[in-house]
Amino acid sequence: MSSTVRIPDGFVDELKARIRPSDVIGRKVKLTKKGKEWVGLSPFTAEKTPSFYVNDQKRIFKCFSSGMGGDVISFVMETERLSFMEAVEKLAEEAGMELPKADPRAAEAYDHRKRLQEVCEAAAAYFEERLQSSEGASAREYLEGRGLKPAAWKRHRLGYAPDDWRKTSAHLKAEGFTQAEILEAGLTKESDRGGEPYDAFRGRLMFPIPDSRGGIIAFGGRALTPDAKPKYLNSGDTPLFHKSRVLYRYKAAREALGHGEGGGLIVCEGYMDAIALTEAGFGQAVAPLGTALTEEQISLL
Repeated sequence: MSSTVRIPDGFVDELKARIRPSDVIGRKVKLTKKGKEWVGLSPFTAEKTPSFYVNDQKRIFKCFSSGMGGDVISFVMETERLSFMEAVEKLAEEAGMELPKADPRAAEAYDHRKRLQEVCEAAAAYFEERLQSSEGASAREYLEGRGLKPAAWKRHRLGYAPDDWRKTSAHLKAEGFTQAEILEAGLTKESDRGGEPYDAFRGRLMFPIPDSRGGIIAFGGRALTPDAKPKYLNSGDTPLFHKSRVLYRYKAAREALGHGEGGGLIVCEGYMDAIALTEAGFGQAVAPLGTALTEEQISLL
């Protein structure tokens, strides 16, 4: 994102002026009004006596138990493990402010990526809905056999891709997406026989893959029958997704660290391993996407 955005003078000041720190911070810390300030227990340390203060007039927070302090942007960066630009983008969206675009070409590229992400989001919602339907019975049976309850399915947005050559793409077209957009997002593949593109994922348990901001950019699909090959199938490279540069559950794991879960990120082999660790209380679990750990993924870590 930072390559397409130049923040002009005054934009960050206006952003901070529009957002009341106690509103944003109050979603993560239970705050109580005390005079002109808000007070609560530190989100950074385990304390029993509140020493965490938020001042809306000065637009700052101060945590006396950890020594940390700053503005609402630095609070979001620290608690959600976001970069400065990611935090600004998140808060700007919340404040209804349009992020500045570097130039018309960059703006067009950004809007195009956003559209492809909307395709992936619509597909994720459809797969979730299909998991609950009669055709998702085999996927539900597999998940139950792995000890995962419906609450966990919802938490990780697990789904089911219908065992049909064009059912998913037909649904996405009905949602208003073009065949070209569905193809570019990696949800269909070109036919080598000259026909219409066909669904890339069929009859599989679906794992949506979020980016560092939580938006769905790709999918992993697990086969549910022994003869289906490969056992795990990932989206191919798209303008949104390169599997060597992404870690599964990266945003959620960073947030778990921000909420005080100790140690560092736990790197395991695959989707189910990361989910199982999370459900066992190790929310900082991540996984590479079927590749050896790459330099880009180590940089993320």
